Amino acid sequence: MVAGRGLNRIVHRAIEEVYATMRIASKTSIKGALITFFAKIDIQKMNRNGFQEPPEVRKRLLAKHEVMMDYFEKEFQSFSQIYDYDRVLPEAAKDLRNRIWMCWWQGMENAPELVKVCVKSVQKNAGPYTVTIITEQNYKHYVDIPDWLEKKYQMGIISRTHYSDYLRFSLLAAYGGLWLDASMFCTAPVLENYMCMPVWSIKRPDYLHCSIASGYFATYSLGCTYENRWIFATIRDCLEYYWQGNDMLIDYLMLDYLIIYAQRRNHRIAKAFSSISPNNPCCDDLIKVLGQPYDETQWQAMKNKTSLFKLSWKQSYSMMDEGRNTFFAKLIKDAL
Repeated sequence: MVAGRGLNRIVHRAIEEVYATMRIASKTSIKGALITFFAKIDIQKMNRNGFQEPPEVRKRLLAKHEVMMDYFEKEFQSFSQIYDYDRVLPEAAKDLRNRIWMCWWQGMENAPELVKVCVKSVQKNAGPYTVTIITEQNYKHYVDIPDWLEKKYQMGIISRTHYSDYLRFSLLAAYGGLWLDASMFCTAPVLENYMCMPVWSIKRPDYLHCSIASGYFATYSLGCTYENRWIFATIRDCLEYYWQGNDMLIDYLMLDYLIIYAQRRNHRIAKAFSSISPNNPCCDDLIKVLGQPYDETQWQAMKNKTSLFKLSWKQSYSMMDEGRNTFFAKLIKDAL
C-alpha cells in the first residue's frame, strides 16, 4: 500500500509538472517552458548530490528564473495595473503587534522532539517578545482567511505547505513581528535585534541558485516592524490574486518569485529587502553534521558566525556514532 501511494504521488507530480510547463509555454514560449522543466530536473538532482552547482547548472537555473519572472509579469498584469501600495491597513490590537510567530499545525504536544527543542530555543532567546505558536485550532483567531481560499485548502487544491506560506504573510501583514519555521534552532539572544529591523530575513548573498532568492532572503525566516507590514500585505495579496485564478501551483518555489516580483514592481519594497545586512552564514551547517560525533571545536566555530540554524524534522539521526554522542544527541539533551 505504501509503495502504491508513493507511485501515485510520483504520477500526480509528473502530471502537475507537465501541465505547469504547458501553462508557462502559453504565457512565455515553448523554449522558455522547456528551460524551466529541465532546470527543475537539475534541482531534483541537486537535492540528491549535496547541492553541487557546476557552472552549467547555475546558468540553467538563472535562465529558469528569468522565464518564470516573465511568466509572473504576464500573469499579474491586471493586478499590477490597479494595485494600491499606499492603501491603509486595518489597525491591530497593540498586544498582538510584533510577536514572534511559529507554527505546528498539530499542536506542540504532538510535535517531534527536534521541533520541541527548536521552539524552546526560540522562546529562550525571545527577550521581551511573545512567542505565539499557531495551530490548526487557533489560527483563525489571528487571521481572517477568505472563504474561497479556505475552501481550496480544505479541498486539497492548496496544500498545507503552501497554505502555511499564505498564513505567514497574513500574520506579518496584520501584526508585523517575526516568522520563524518551527525547525529553526536559536543559540543566542539575537531575536530582539531582528525584531527592530524594518524588514529582516536570513541573508547569505549568492548562496545557491535553486531559488531566485539565491540566499538574499529565506521564507522560513521573515520579519518586519508594525509600520512596514504593508510590504508583506502586498505579497499576501499577490498570493490571493494567484489562487483566485488558479487551482494548481505553477512552481514549488512560487513564493520566492512573488517576493522578487513585488521588489521589481515597487522600489520601496526593493530598498527594504536590499537594506538587510548579511547574517547567519552557517545557517545550513548544523543539519549537515547532526548525525556525526559531536565536536566542540567544530560547534563553537559555527556558533561564532551564526545564531539561527535551519534544521529538519523529516530526517532521522542517530544518538550515538563511533561510541560518542552525536550533534543530534546534544541537541535533544539541550546541551548545545
